[in-house]
Amino acid sequence: MPRGSRNRAPGALSSEASLNAKHSSSPVSRGGAQKRNIDGAEGLSPRRSKRVKGKEEHIPHEDETDIKIEEDIEINTRKHTSLASKASQKRPSVKQEEEEEEFELKQEDGQAAKASVTEKTTRKRKSKEEAKAETMPLAARTQGLRMFVGAHVSAAKGVFNAVSNSTHIGGNAFALFLKSQRKWDNPPLQDDHRDQFRRFCHEQNYDASKYVLPHGSYLVNLAQEDKAKAKQAYDSFLDDLRRCESLGITLYNFHPGSANQSSLPDALARLAKALTNALSETSTVVPVLETMCGHGSTIGGFLSEFRDLLALIPSEHHPRIGICIDTCHSFAAGYDLASPVGFQSFLKEFDDLIGIKHLRALHLNDSKAPRGSRRDLHANIGTGFLGLRAFHNVMNEPRFEDIPMILETPIDRPEGSVTSTSKTVASAGCRHDNDEGDAGGESEVEVKKKGKKKPATAKPAMVSDPEIWAREIKLLESLIGMDPEGSEFKSLEAQLAEEGREMREKQQAQYEKKLEAEEKKRNKAVKGQKTLVDMMKPAAKKSKKKQELASDDELET
Repeated sequence: MPRGSRNRAPGALSSEASLNAKHSSSPVSRGGAQKRNIDGAEGLSPRRSKRVKGKEEHIPHEDETDIKIEEDIEINTRKHTSLASKASQKRPSVKQEEEEEEFELKQEDGQAAKASVTEKTTRKRKSKEEAKAETMPLAARTQGLRMFVGAHVSAAKGVFNAVSNSTHIGGNAFALFLKSQRKWDNPPLQDDHRDQFRRFCHEQNYDASKYVLPHGSYLVNLAQEDKAKAKQAYDSFLDDLRRCESLGITLYNFHPGSANQSSLPDALARLAKALTNALSETSTVVPVLETMCGHGSTIGGFLSEFRDLLALIPSEHHPRIGICIDTCHSFAAGYDLASPVGFQSFLKEFDDLIGIKHLRALHLNDSKAPRGSRRDLHANIGTGFLGLRAFHNVMNEPRFEDIPMILETPIDRPEGSVTSTSKTVASAGCRHDNDEGDAGGESEVEVKKKGKKKPATAKPAMVSDPEIWAREIKLLESLIGMDPEGSEFKSLEAQLAEEGREMREKQQAQYEKKLEAEEKKRNKAVKGQKTLVDMMKPAAKKSKKKQELASDDELET
């Protein structure tokens, strides 16, 4: 069937209208009819081919007459089929267009090519749905609160996107990466990205100088003893501080680093020197050191280490040094943040050793591992060993008002699953146990493409679900002023504890097994050690043997 008759409009144009249409000079889309506005053609709606939507081509003036004849054919009656045949010589037919599309898509043969086409079509459709969903906030931001809760959101494709991503989950504060946290070489901050970030913060009413807390690269270790690596780390750190100042951000969170093979005092001296130099080269930004879990030679597990660090930094720089309490890290390091008494004791030690004035931010994470385990494993609020009571302590502490409190809890869930509306939060796998790691296995389409059979024991592919953060923010905000002995709190506490029960039991068993193995190792080492008496025994035996031999010689003589 000719293309013109298949796509023609309900009415037919007169020959005079057809001739008048020849004088139009607008460009024509590849494979589709040009939009028309012809006098005397009432009731005709413009039609555009939905099969191919390529870039518009410029048609030379001498060819426009033939192209316009073709367009008239597309809306005329069947009697113009001969003209349609002539016009079809000027551009590819529908069949030719389909063949070209198939040729471009044939990267693999047989069923693999079909799977590729299906996957691309599905992804395209899904991306449109996701883009539409992203414009709809998952939760409205709560206004007028003294506590500013948010999450570490994505800044993919530009730091300015972090602002809308935070608004999307109802956050009143947010964290982001200013550049890739897993590589050293990064392009400079673009001027338009900087301007958009500032404009978006203003439009969405975010005070970037108070409630935005960028996170430093995981590669940076300012306590590094290797001079070349230390310079590389310092340059990356200083670059981030300057990006903060360019964006109007005051606070910058980073990990204190590790002593590695050197002593802690030497590592603290190197860290203090790097911070002093960076503060001298900047003017407004406040580096904020994060409390750590105390694993290995990592700095920051104990509050006394921050006291010792401050003592090595000139006092004129002290107002520009901040501390961020990570609830999971400090709990894993051994501090009791769960009970009200333990929590207040921790804050008193913080004030005595460091000074509460240095507290500039919090990371709100429950802990998958028990207290004192020295394991950095984040869990969703109320589901871990900290429990909901610890976060009730946080949300009702007056000294935490007006500082950013950032969620780094896991938001990954198995692909295709739906989070239960009856649950306050979901506890699906921990992606932030070093943030933005590989989220899981291959999709079913990818497995089929590679000709693999998906093992029955294979882990399901994981997808990020920001709705988990949206619910956790509302949960934390609801704790403000809530009676911890009331039925509402008790119900929430029990519900969340039950959701994390299996996870906690598993981690507790692993922790106890580890303690048992360490105890056996210590006992074996002690058993293998020789006492002073044991070391003297061989000498005594040797001396006795010599005496016996001497006696035998005397008898023989």
